[in-house]
Amino acid sequence: MIEWSKIDLSGKRANSKGEVKTLCPSCSHTRKKKKDPCLSVNIETGVGYCWNCEETTVRETKSKKITYDLPPQKWENFTNLSDKVVKWFSNRGISQKTLIECRITEEKYYQPQLQKETNNVVFNYFYGVTLLNKKFRSPEKAFTQCKNAKKVFYGINDLEGETECYIVEGEMDKLSLWEVGVKNCISVPNGANDLNDVFDTCGEELKKIEKFYIAVDNDEAGKKLEKALINRLGKWKCSRIEFENGKDANDELQHSVFSLEDALNNPIDYPVEGTFTAADIWDDILDLYHNGEEETIKPKGGNWEEFNDMFSIRMGQLTTVTGIPSSGKSNFIEDYVLNIISDYQEYKVSFFSPEHLPMRVHQQILMEKVVGKKFEENVYAERINLLELDKYKEWSKDKIYLTAPDKGELVDWDWLLERFKEQCFKYGCNIFIIDAFNKVKRKNGESLAEIGEILARLTAFVQAYNVHVFLIAHPTKMRKVEGTDKYEIPDLYSVKGSGDFRDQTHNGLAVHRDYETGETIVKNLKAKFKNQGSGNIGQTVLFKYDMDTGRYYKEHKNNKPYWDRLVKQQELKPIESNIESSRINAMNRQSGYPKHDYSNGLPMPDSFYDEENLPF
Repeated sequence: MIEWSKIDLSGKRANSKGEVKTLCPSCSHTRKKKKDPCLSVNIETGVGYCWNCEETTVRETKSKKITYDLPPQKWENFTNLSDKVVKWFSNRGISQKTLIECRITEEKYYQPQLQKETNNVVFNYFYGVTLLNKKFRSPEKAFTQCKNAKKVFYGINDLEGETECYIVEGEMDKLSLWEVGVKNCISVPNGANDLNDVFDTCGEELKKIEKFYIAVDNDEAGKKLEKALINRLGKWKCSRIEFENGKDANDELQHSVFSLEDALNNPIDYPVEGTFTAADIWDDILDLYHNGEEETIKPKGGNWEEFNDMFSIRMGQLTTVTGIPSSGKSNFIEDYVLNIISDYQEYKVSFFSPEHLPMRVHQQILMEKVVGKKFEENVYAERINLLELDKYKEWSKDKIYLTAPDKGELVDWDWLLERFKEQCFKYGCNIFIIDAFNKVKRKNGESLAEIGEILARLTAFVQAYNVHVFLIAHPTKMRKVEGTDKYEIPDLYSVKGSGDFRDQTHNGLAVHRDYETGETIVKNLKAKFKNQGSGNIGQTVLFKYDMDTGRYYKEHKNNKPYWDRLVKQQELKPIESNIESSRINAMNRQSGYPKHDYSNGLPMPDSFYDEENLPF
């Protein structure tokens, strides 16, 4: 590796692409032609390569640091909570002793939702001795918190010296576990949608934990959070806690202390490896019995309907994609996955694609697909404007990640899988694209045994982390259709290196371009399950390719930005149901609150919100 500081760039003028040729500090002084500029350096991207000694160089850059605001640090351990607050917590099974030990306070604070200043219970988020955030809960169950506060798990200090950790979905659940003597518990601050920041802040503390107990709510939001947590932490390190007398730990505590203790003392392991009986997966069996196979993952746009009938994917699988050079393998899988992450909020993708470096070029390719316009100025096509550039940056920052070594060296499979595991943990990535198999260094070159071992490691990774990997692999040779100049569509046995690509991969696709018609042929080579297309092996679907945007379509182009689709789905009005109102009415009867018709849109009748009747 050449040190950037030793490169002489004085008096050098870069070309239109930001490139400069100069002498190589590593080899120029040893060559016969000592003045031959063999080192190519890109000033803009900060990378360089010597065409003689093949050494590389990377300019070190400092990441832009995000600044946060701290709330006032004049915090005191007030014990004089009002009688109303103490009684309110007591009615939910939380003692005053727990309130004091967990630093619960009471404070008047402006609630934006209510548009007024009101009394609040305050949950204080400490990290070490520093107060990072304060979450305010009003009697009307309105919430707010300190502006621009750094995200941290509630109760993270309680993990000091611990090897096990309970994770719950709310501060009240954290207090409930404390009430029964379980102090090594943390709560997520904002459900499943805000995990990146807290994992970034508390990652080092979590890496010391050997066992996690997922004790989140048993509703749909809780299931989403549970899935996000085990994907990051690893199934083999996690067990789940089930609540039988309510949706969360506080409901269980209000039923009885013994009920909560019983739930905590009977965790259920997630199956990852080993031997299991039907009882171990009984919940999954009942779900399969009542609901059938889980819905597969597929793009929702109209251009993909025919393809979805032929093929779709599931988490926990490896899909190998092959095709002759310049057939559009990378382009097709990129567009396919970008459609998926646009249609589903929970999916995030990481690309490992050395063929598309430097990264700004890869981002340009992805941006054209997502926005639906040309990146560069072009007289024949509309160009992405600056507003759309900024919109892409905001939309993609928590959805699209690029994987590349810091110093530009060739990476091996150990390095790549470790990065993928870290991305699962820190960012929640669950779709990975490796483009291509031959761009990752192997220890024994063309060893067939090693190829089989690598594929086994990939399948173990996707199953342990419940993610999906697309592996792009080139065929060993191109064969022409007899009597024509057209090339055959390769199959998985044609992939360069080993027949294991057919045997070990869960799914397989071939992407093939017909140069006479300009159409792209996508062929189902293998599908694991029937609802994914195992009955459609050998079938093909034809796509047209938009040269300006890199998108694939059937008959009609749709150049609207991909981010618009998820927004419209979220704006759809949910189907109204009496189930939730019935459940709350049942809880109200247990609590002594009257039944009501919910016409005010609130979980209690209007009289409950009269200021004289507020709980605190």
